[in-house]
Amino acid sequence: MKHSKLLSQWLYVVPTLTLIIIIFIIPIGYNVWLSFQEKSLGGEAVFIGLKNYQRLLSSASFYKSVVNSVIYTFTSVFFKALIGLGVALLLNKKFWGRGFLRGFSILPWAFPSFVVAVLFWFNYDYRGTFNTVLKLMGLQPVHWMSYDMAMASVILINIWHGWPFFFMGYLAGLQAIPEELYEAAEIDGASALQKFIHVTIPQLKPVLYTVALLSTMWTLGEFTQIYMTTGGGPVDATTTIPIATFKIAFMTEINFPLAAAYTILVLPIYLVLIYFTLKQMGE
Repeated sequence: MKHSKLLSQWLYVVPTLTLIIIIFIIPIGYNVWLSFQEKSLGGEAVFIGLKNYQRLLSSASFYKSVVNSVIYTFTSVFFKALIGLGVALLLNKKFWGRGFLRGFSILPWAFPSFVVAVLFWFNYDYRGTFNTVLKLMGLQPVHWMSYDMAMASVILINIWHGWPFFFMGYLAGLQAIPEELYEAAEIDGASALQKFIHVTIPQLKPVLYTVALLSTMWTLGEFTQIYMTTGGGPVDATTTIPIATFKIAFMTEINFPLAAAYTILVLPIYLVLIYFTLKQMGE
């Protein structure tokens, strides 16, 4: 009887396990196998051991893409979090037209990435909107896609597109804070800043962590905005991990095993982020 009950419980789990194996374990397993091979397009795979990994780890461009990814991701997430929190605090107050502004604020996030990329591509033109505004202010125009400015330009695109995600998360968190906590703080003589530090921030912490971790994963994997505006250039100035992997697999070398090794090397970064995100969401 006990064995029969245990078997029936496992039968409920079988569909889920099957799906996980098909959509998660098998693709990663194939990627790991492919990373140990040498394989030309349409040719047979030849086992070469760790040579793909050795080549990547001795390549300056690999480290350049990792550094670029770190700069791009953490700068973007930091400013998105800051802007999202500021706007959420403002639009959490009661005033006429608040509903319209809340809806209008999420408009950038509603645009697909390729639309945002095209939008900024035209604005970044030397004779585009941004330089026209700079000229009107009496400032010199900027080469937005130059080597020195390209990374800042793609970061700006990501911030513009992504801050409403933080805003929505923070606003939902702010509305869930019991009003009694603020009333109790006022009775104790707390100032607005003290209420923010000792009531708002602690109550928002779970939302802060979860939204930041999710955005970090998405930003780290961002491809469309960078590829459609700079293509990873000039001279690898904006080549991040997704751009570098795409170039190796489909453009410069057509080398799928090397691209597979690339993804395996950076996989731990994503697994750590996934672990902390799931842990935070579970709490």
